[in-house]
Amino acid sequence: MTAHQHDEVITIPRDEYEALKAEVRRLRREIGRQQAMRAIMENAAHPGAVRTFTRDELAAEWGIKG
Repeated sequence: MTAHQHDEVITIPRDEYEALKAEVRRLRREIGRQQAMRAIMENAAHPGAVRTFTRDELAAEWGIKG
């Protein structure tokens, strides 16, 4: 590990900070959706190579009862 020196401290308004956090969450969701779509498309192209689950199957595996 290397030690980091902090020579400067900056502040940003809370609303800007919250907006940045919201944007990071949005981007993470978008990437997740893209990865899921890629897996679905791979499964369609090569059936059985990639396993997809229905909502009911996922709920059962996660122990969620509807």
